[in-house]
Amino acid sequence: MKHLFVKPIVMVLLLIVVPTALLTVFQLSSVNQQEAAFERIYERQLKSVILSLNMYADDVVGQWASKVAYLWQDNNNSNADVIDFMQGNSQIQGTIVYAFSEESGLSDQVVLGNITSDIAEQVLDSCNANQTNISRLFTYLQSNYQKVMSFSLAKAPESSVFVFAMVNSQGEKWVGTLVVNTEKFLIDILAPRIQSTAQQDMVMAVKSSRDGSVLYANNQSSEFNDDDIHEKLWQLPNYSIYLKPLGNTTEALIKKRSRNNLGLLVAVDVLLLLGAILIYRNVRKQLHLAKIKADFVSNVSHEIRTPLALISMYAESLQLNRVSGEDKLQRCYQIIYREAKRLSGIVNNILNFSKMESGKRKFTFDAFDLNENIRNVVTRYQYEMQSNEVEFVLHIDKEIPQAWGDKDAIDEALVNLIDNAIKYSKDKKYVEIGTGAEDDKIWVEVKDHGIGIQRNEQNLIFDQFYRVTDGNLAQDTKGSGLGLNIVKNITNAHRGSITVQSELGKGSAFRMYLSRAKER
Repeated sequence: MKHLFVKPIVMVLLLIVVPTALLTVFQLSSVNQQEAAFERIYERQLKSVILSLNMYADDVVGQWASKVAYLWQDNNNSNADVIDFMQGNSQIQGTIVYAFSEESGLSDQVVLGNITSDIAEQVLDSCNANQTNISRLFTYLQSNYQKVMSFSLAKAPESSVFVFAMVNSQGEKWVGTLVVNTEKFLIDILAPRIQSTAQQDMVMAVKSSRDGSVLYANNQSSEFNDDDIHEKLWQLPNYSIYLKPLGNTTEALIKKRSRNNLGLLVAVDVLLLLGAILIYRNVRKQLHLAKIKADFVSNVSHEIRTPLALISMYAESLQLNRVSGEDKLQRCYQIIYREAKRLSGIVNNILNFSKMESGKRKFTFDAFDLNENIRNVVTRYQYEMQSNEVEFVLHIDKEIPQAWGDKDAIDEALVNLIDNAIKYSKDKKYVEIGTGAEDDKIWVEVKDHGIGIQRNEQNLIFDQFYRVTDGNLAQDTKGSGLGLNIVKNITNAHRGSITVQSELGKGSAFRMYLSRAKER
């Protein structure tokens, strides 16, 4: 009997599994080659963007140099004209002009603008150290090319110096230097160009190679390192332009396609080998998922429709002057505010869930006072607790150390736990919040006297879209099924844990464990 299965198995292996595996390897190799080619093309495109910014900065400096050289051609009024020009360009701190000859070098300096003697001395020293390069500037000028040489000042890193050659109307050679405030040049001149170039597609920044500080970035939340595409600024060699795409890159899309193709091929192999059993399981799983999604859409639609209807109704009443009396007006305002806040909470839950699922949720960790956090959350809930006649009890341990985590994310988790405690309580609503320390962790607990959760469902309530539906109150209470899933994801991101103790008909207690700040 066993031998009857040998031949079919060998045929399946030779005719299906092996060819499919070879095809998978071939396609993966092809995808990797395409990925590498697209990556090279995309990197060249990004570098061309940096090149255009470098050319723009070079053009601005070249125009400044040409303007000063033009004004200097007439010695009778050059000083006044140059000063007027500098006043129109606040990035320029001043100009120093030197007479120049191949034999004696620099002499007879003229200082215009707000330049200290210390900076003037550094500029002269730098020019004397670069006389060979300055001589080349005059060679370029003879070919009608106004080349600009730049250098920074060691003792004044906030300033940059642009050096260029000039010849006045009498044929005398002069060396012009523009002392420029580096930060103002980058912010006033280059930053607008970066912003218009990047728009909503790229993240760009200017970083100092001295200390790694970011002088400008069009997206403050982004971080830049040497793995990102970057090039030095031609005119400011101590600074580099960093660039990276915003959102999905070509590399990410190609990798995603590669993963999808691999998953598809594996799925085909599995389906061919397992046949009807796996098809049945897949169909059952898809039906279950479709039901969960349908329930989710239905519940969220109901959740959104209710506050929208109330807001619309009371807003219409106010618009048509159907409400009279200050007390009634305040009541309308309170209902509109409450429902708008409720609607905002629903939308925020969905957005935060989406960010977590896509891995885009960012957390900012720092030490914070957990007790103070709880007091702030409770203060925001005062109106809702009063309007729902909630008995609220606060038991906090004043001796617990500070917690380590994202304060706003912990707020969000607490809000979800308190919301559930209120929603799933019967006529007598009770919410108790406590804090304490246990081993190397600190904890916060939200307890209620609500309907409770059956033991076989306590491991499922943290799954996405899952909702307890046993009991009239659970069925009538609408929700998205995301709240506890968000709480668990936030806790996991903090390397903590959350536990639940619940008894049907007597209430539930959710305890969230967080790390102590002193251990970080």
